[in-house]
Amino acid sequence: MRKNLILILLPLLCATLWLTTSCRSSRALRNDPFVLVVDAGHGGNDQGAAGRRSLEKDINLKVARRVCKRIRKKCKDVEVIQTRPDDHFVTLDDRAGMANFFQADLFISIHSNSARGWAEGTETFIHPSARGGRSEQMARLIEQEYVRRGRKSRGVKTANFAVLRGTRMPAVLTELGFISNRGEERFMKSRKGQKRLARCISDAFIRYRRDLR
Repeated sequence: MRKNLILILLPLLCATLWLTTSCRSSRALRNDPFVLVVDAGHGGNDQGAAGRRSLEKDINLKVARRVCKRIRKKCKDVEVIQTRPDDHFVTLDDRAGMANFFQADLFISIHSNSARGWAEGTETFIHPSARGGRSEQMARLIEQEYVRRGRKSRGVKTANFAVLRGTRMPAVLTELGFISNRGEERFMKSRKGQKRLARCISDAFIRYRRDLR
């Protein structure tokens, strides 16, 4: 019972601590805005994959911040919520739980890949049960934007990731590239690379919203 109570109250605490002033006040100004939750993978003591000169958690957070900033600027009718706006640990259940608590319309989780050898390219995942739906639509738009801006796409794939399994709205998990690849790590670590990646994701979202209207 105590554990269940904590799980119920935690998203409410997160809302109080993490929403910006503009986000907190926007529901009073607009009727039922579109709610987007942006999740920067890993964080805190969970560093994720490690490259030669960077950590996945840092790249994910910097790109996620840029995505949120650009969408807030371009889409005034969208409520943007971050699962972690800084470097702290959030459990997988709480990431999905936050999106469910706020009744999000879309969930985007941002990660950096790792593999042996010289694997390269982006890939975006959806849950196997989401084939043919809006999750897949968003995933394909993200991969299209990556290609349009010169990235190598490994396509849209399915996986039973916890944040995809636990969310009750269209959800995608996108891999920005391989931190284990020296060239891709340099790109993802650079300001120019992060800006381009964030633009790919935010432009894909803008297209997704336009298609819904």
